[in-house]
Amino acid sequence: MAIVWSAEREGVRYEVHSKGKKLELYANGVQHSEFHPDRLLTGSVWDLLWLPALLQAPDRYQRVLVLGLGGGSLIPPIRKLLNPETLVAVELDAPHLEVARDVFGVADMGVETHLADACQWLEDYQGPPFDLIIEDLFAPSNEQVTRAVPASMQWQRKLESCLSEQGMLVMNFGDWPEYRDSALSGNKALRGFASRFRLSCSDCHNAVIAFSRLPARSVKLRRQLATIPELNSKEARSRLDYHIRQLD
Repeated sequence: MAIVWSAEREGVRYEVHSKGKKLELYANGVQHSEFHPDRLLTGSVWDLLWLPALLQAPDRYQRVLVLGLGGGSLIPPIRKLLNPETLVAVELDAPHLEVARDVFGVADMGVETHLADACQWLEDYQGPPFDLIIEDLFAPSNEQVTRAVPASMQWQRKLESCLSEQGMLVMNFGDWPEYRDSALSGNKALRGFASRFRLSCSDCHNAVIAFSRLPARSVKLRRQLATIPELNSKEARSRLDYHIRQLD
């Protein structure tokens, strides 16, 4: 392992470690992103954030918004598998965005990046709705893996207001109790959505929750995976680690 990039800003130590071709971004010792030029799958939480999109046809997502870009782990699979016409990413932390652009190279993947607070960016946004919103907001200074924005009904409604009529909202939680104890675990959070899912993997404690405007079933995800060569090879199947459970 070698440190190929580092910075210290406002008491936060940022490092990019290389392990062969794989690059890992850390902030205060907590891993925030991972990138490999030859792989779409990480075998960890970043896969869980884009996998729910495959509950529907991939070409349905023409406009995609990522809130909390980090180093940009989500961008290669979104570009390769969904290939939206518009891909927007918002990141509050300047060093994270620097790594995404200059070290991981996501600027060359057709993504429009914004250095901004996601809450304020959404408040100011007046453009067309998005077909997929991935909300992955975790503070780099936080050595505990917990959300940076409380999962309130008000926050979900703000996200929903920017979602298309057939869209999907994906939200990352530090663990199952963080979701279970939030307002979004109740029935009110399903208003305006037809289906809700939990995704998890053995590599981390995160609970990723997907809200779909359209009715969906987990078997559709498995069928989609079987049709995508990049995700159905022997090597990919051995790396893909996920569990999905319907919550509605």
